[in-house]
Amino acid sequence: MDLNLLQPNISQQISSVEHLQVELLMLYGDSCDIGEGKHYTSLTRRGLKRLMKDMRHVQQHLQSLRSTYLIDADGATVLTVGHKYDHVAANRGISRASY
Repeated sequence: MDLNLLQPNISQQISSVEHLQVELLMLYGDSCDIGEGKHYTSLTRRGLKRLMKDMRHVQQHLQSLRSTYLIDADGATVLTVGHKYDHVAANRGISRASY
């Protein structure tokens, strides 16, 4: 699933529809030409199934995301991705002798 969220050029203020809903319609909806360069886009049953499948995939990875880190350069190039080391858990059960 491509998560590069779109920056739609909305010509009018839309009060009842959130930007995320617009982005999801643009990513998963089916579009048809209605003339004069305009398109009608709606979420079909097929698009909804694809969206639900992608959401389940994201949900499966949310728990592991809590212990994941990313290092990037200038916000554009990913240098490394890994799992955080839990220092507290590593020291549990180890008794230290004091002299």
